[in-house]
Amino acid sequence: MARPIAETSPAEPVHFQEEPFGVDGERSLPPRTPYEDALVGILHEVLGCTDVDVQDPLLTLGNVAQVPRVVAQIRRTFGVDIPVADYIESRTVAGLASVVAAKSFAARAATRPQALLRRPSGARPVLSFDQQRLWMENQLLPGVIYNVHGRRRILGSLDVEVLERSISAIIARHETLRTRFPATDGEPVQVVDDPDDDWHIRISDLTGLREQGGDASVEAAAWRLLDEELTTPFDLTTGPLIRCLLVKLGEREHALGVTMHHIVSDAWSIGMFIRELTTLYRAGGDPQRAGLSALPVQYRDYAVWQRGWLSGDALEHQVGHWRQHLQGAPRVLALPTVQRRTNALRAEAGQVVDALSPAETAALHELCRTHGVTSFMVLYAILATIFSRWAGQTDVVIGVPVAGRTNSVTDRLIGFFVNMLPLRVDLSGDPDFANLLQRVRRAALDGYAHAEAPMDELVRDLDIVRDPRRTPLFEVVLNVVASPEAEQVTDLAIEPMDTPSLFSRYDLTFTAQESGGVLRFKLDFPADRCDPETGRVLLRQLRTLLGRAVQDPTVRLLDEPAEPPVAAEPAYTLAPLDLRRPDDADLVAVVDGEGEWSYAWMSVAAERIAEVLAERGVRAGDRVGVVRRPTAAFVAALLGAASAGAAGMVIETDDPALTGPLELTTVLDGNPAGAPAAGTVDLRTVLPAAAGPLPAPSGGPAATAPDDWAAQRFEFGPGDRFVVLSSRPGHLMSAMRTAFAAGGTLLVPDRAFGADAGALTTWLREKAVTVAYVDAPILRAMTAQTPVPDLPALRYVLMDNAGDLLPHDVEAVREMAPGCRCVAVYRVTADGRPLCCYEAPQDMEVRNAPLRVPLGTPLPGMPVTLRRASGQPAATGELAEIWFGDERTGDHGRRRADGSVEYAVVSSGGEYVDAAETLSGLRDVPGVRDAVVLTQTDADGATTLSGYVAGPDPERGAAAIQSHLKARLPDYLVPRHLLVLDALPRTPWGEYDLRALPRPSGDAGLGDDYAAPRTPMERQLAELLAELLGIERVGIYDSFFELGGFSMLATRLITRVRDVFGVQLAVRDVFESPTVDELARLVVRAQGEQSGLDEFEALLDEVERA
Repeated sequence: MARPIAETSPAEPVHFQEEPFGVDGERSLPPRTPYEDALVGILHEVLGCTDVDVQDPLLTLGNVAQVPRVVAQIRRTFGVDIPVADYIESRTVAGLASVVAAKSFAARAATRPQALLRRPSGARPVLSFDQQRLWMENQLLPGVIYNVHGRRRILGSLDVEVLERSISAIIARHETLRTRFPATDGEPVQVVDDPDDDWHIRISDLTGLREQGGDASVEAAAWRLLDEELTTPFDLTTGPLIRCLLVKLGEREHALGVTMHHIVSDAWSIGMFIRELTTLYRAGGDPQRAGLSALPVQYRDYAVWQRGWLSGDALEHQVGHWRQHLQGAPRVLALPTVQRRTNALRAEAGQVVDALSPAETAALHELCRTHGVTSFMVLYAILATIFSRWAGQTDVVIGVPVAGRTNSVTDRLIGFFVNMLPLRVDLSGDPDFANLLQRVRRAALDGYAHAEAPMDELVRDLDIVRDPRRTPLFEVVLNVVASPEAEQVTDLAIEPMDTPSLFSRYDLTFTAQESGGVLRFKLDFPADRCDPETGRVLLRQLRTLLGRAVQDPTVRLLDEPAEPPVAAEPAYTLAPLDLRRPDDADLVAVVDGEGEWSYAWMSVAAERIAEVLAERGVRAGDRVGVVRRPTAAFVAALLGAASAGAAGMVIETDDPALTGPLELTTVLDGNPAGAPAAGTVDLRTVLPAAAGPLPAPSGGPAATAPDDWAAQRFEFGPGDRFVVLSSRPGHLMSAMRTAFAAGGTLLVPDRAFGADAGALTTWLREKAVTVAYVDAPILRAMTAQTPVPDLPALRYVLMDNAGDLLPHDVEAVREMAPGCRCVAVYRVTADGRPLCCYEAPQDMEVRNAPLRVPLGTPLPGMPVTLRRASGQPAATGELAEIWFGDERTGDHGRRRADGSVEYAVVSSGGEYVDAAETLSGLRDVPGVRDAVVLTQTDADGATTLSGYVAGPDPERGAAAIQSHLKARLPDYLVPRHLLVLDALPRTPWGEYDLRALPRPSGDAGLGDDYAAPRTPMERQLAELLAELLGIERVGIYDSFFELGGFSMLATRLITRVRDVFGVQLAVRDVFESPTVDELARLVVRAQGEQSGLDEFEALLDEVERA
């Protein structure tokens, strides 16, 4: 199988993989290196060759007269001159690739050593760039995510002693398997231990289980043991960093598990390990009989050699390419995930699999031959198309692992060589698939030519601030790997075993592997960010779009249907609300401060108001203003407007837009039974015509739908007491219809509570409200109280959801009313019809919930669809606009795998600035009671954020809050302006009064950039940071990383903190608490744990008083 890469992600469990080296020329060899892959493409492009084997003689490929054209294309691709004589003498594609590689290396850096030789005596045992990156990440995320693991089933009569000798010989042969990584002053070094003559494999005998539980129980127990082996961490300081487990399943059946830390191994190494193991086993474990030639160098030699070469001009050549390649690239690929990001990169993995049929696999290979590309390039193009559609962006970056073995000497070494390339492709202009393939091919070849750039150096060069929740350059990975092959050793058969992916570091890791003429796919993802059904959707769409590309390479996949469209429900029209209750005319419909109003009275009142409106010229589709009053008459007025076919628009009496005298009309001059004596309603004539009639929804034949969708779904009834805490007329109308359809009682607060959330919750408790319709701002005011109010009667909270509801809101409601069910309702029509509904799971928690509460599933009779910019129906996962019938809502969202709709943010100037993520971060700040985040667009079209918070200690102020956010959010999600207020301004009805928020100016709320230390400990820490960073001073809210700190410097900081304060912090502590203010609190707590609780509390009081 042609493949440009053959490595798994450095953060994924690595499978045993065989590299197609060939055995005495007996195997067909497809391209194995980037250079071979590129040359195969050039031979196809210039000579029209297909099915090229890298061992094919060059002079048998095409017309010899065309060789100068091939040489010219090599010059254009690699920037090197290959004389025709060198071309001929190279003999094969593989030989030519070696020549091109050598000349490319020489051209890229004149300082490159002529050969990889043993390190000079006394050379410092440095780590390679890749090892240093992994060592640092292991400090940040200690555990098992970097364990490399592979399994083999061994059938036959196994000699365990020979197996042990063979593995011991490999460990003795490769220094890296005896290497550990202690640190001195925060800097790691390689220490190689002597071979252990007493090394033994760990053996677990399960043969006794077969009699008790049969084959299935033995197999299950074996997998559990192997999984435990995989999930046991290594200690990089003490070693060893390799373990072997042999599970005896029967007299002639064993399972072998080999686990290494990734810092000493990679997928290529695993293949090398298995090949040497089988060779040694054949020779009885004797290296002399096995005929393995001595290794000319070891990995430590490579590390010194790499450090010597990749510096100065050579380093700039490599990093400079990627700097230019990633210039202007989006900082995030906004893919749908089921849960918000946690403060960690490590997560348990979920996995889904799929496979092409043999015919589909053959068709893919034919497509590759026709267009001179590899299956990797085709899969990259398909995935980039899907990600473009899902994220709504035409600029896509996908991580691609490469072997990193550019020197022939390294082919025989076990060690960590893999590198990850951030390949970027531009899908603008809606290219056809053939054109897109060429874009991908060019990006890949350019990337392969600069595949040795240390990515940590690139991250530092690009000044990317580390985000502890995501990898810095890409979030999805594509890997095409070779299939492991069975081995035959004397009377043993050694067969590959599947290795589970128990952990995942990237949002998505897509792996393709071909065996037996079938291309198989595996998609791994963190279980806390994605779900299996979403993964299956992606694989289905990939097969669909791949099938279309194979059939017609000129197809434009950005517009091609990725799945059958979802049929929309036919629209319904709201039937007139019938308030008559023949069985119980005196049933109470509304209660206000003056008394109770029966259903019979409300029915008469609404009819009379409708008659008056009709006399004044109100027609169906008009809008009628109704002045808000805390009375049942206000409810009657809204019902009357609805009965007249109009939409009631609530007008606040203090609304500055309301000019001119209000016309007072006494409509209810009678007093039906059960009605209060006072029966007047303030009405306003029809609003100006500019308001326009309401759009009539369409989407199918109209049908009358019941008014009790919520009453039926949630079993509301006459015993329920409803309240509506919203000023939005449509929301009011919908809540009224639900309450009256259920036969319940609607309670009208006798006053506007405004910012007095305590009085509101007291009223709710006294009135024994069971169902509350609440807007998010009012809900947040209620739940922000200390202590948390208690509302035992509350059964349901229905929250209007315009994409602004957070899991924090759900969690806060349940704290206020245990057992209460939270329902989010999405509606955009002026008459208040609910379009979608989502009931939050009872076990929803902020830490493992979506960033936003989903909008929900479209309700019956609601023609809700999602359409792309072209107007075509959007497939599952695709960013699209939400439509109601033939009307655009202006909102954007995605259809989730479960059929529900989630709200989504559309890019502004290429950035995906999601205020909800910022608001969620503010709600996590200790002490913050309430917060608002506003978005603005600056003169350059970029989105900026302003934040307003209430609640934290005013001494700490905005700078401390920003510092907290910077350690947990990407920089573009930290508000540029942040103001701390005593309380957020609210309207008389409890909603945020955004007009009353102070306008931000400059760095509003941030004060002086420098905040001086307040305690002796803070002064010591500030001086320590300033010394490490080489700057004059450090303020207590200045971020270590924004001042120039980086990962390795953080380890030195930890060492200095230990020396000065006698406490041991973790690297992750510095990432999550990068300021003097936060570090001082961590040190105080750590000292308290050591010196006793009393002293701890005294020290903490000192910090708090400062």
